[in-house]
Amino acid sequence: MTIETKKARLDRDENGATLMEFGLIAGPLITLLLGIMDIGYQGYLDTMSKSIMHQVARQASVGGKSVADIEAEIEAGLEPLLLKNARVDVSVRSYFDFTNIGKPEKLTKDVNGDGNLDSGDCYLDGNDNQVFDVNTGRGGTGGPDDIVNYEITIVSPRIFPLAGLFGGSKDMKSYNATAVRNQPYGSQVPDPELCEE
Repeated sequence: MTIETKKARLDRDENGATLMEFGLIAGPLITLLLGIMDIGYQGYLDTMSKSIMHQVARQASVGGKSVADIEAEIEAGLEPLLLKNARVDVSVRSYFDFTNIGKPEKLTKDVNGDGNLDSGDCYLDGNDNQVFDVNTGRGGTGGPDDIVNYEITIVSPRIFPLAGLFGGSKDMKSYNATAVRNQPYGSQVPDPELCEE
């Protein structure tokens, strides 16, 4: 058998071609599937944390729950879903009304009209700490008819460390917030007005 005959036989031989083709697409296919599972887990965790937060917020709106109780219930609800080394941060702040969420305390007297607290200006002390704050919220669940803003931040390692190969973060972050009005089981306390000297 000549070299040309052997070469012609090899050119016609297709044994193992399927294995070769599978080898070429297996890596990208597996990477794509692992990425889909990672994104799916992140979406599932986000949806479940939102659901747990809404459930706990509704229960807390009738009163009788401390911030520690709320944090414990949220963490207990999330525990079966979280990966090892995941961190959960729960923030609970109360406001007089919905328009105050995340905003500075309201100026009632602005002598020079610049929108900043200066000497001679007065403001409503929304969190009753005798200091002008850029976030009016008070820590805790507030009182009757107050608005309570619940925030959950989850930082969790990814299921598969593929994101690092493409320049992404090794951790995924999920953030959810909701605001619920407490039941009117008493009278709402108005904010005291203070003036800067």
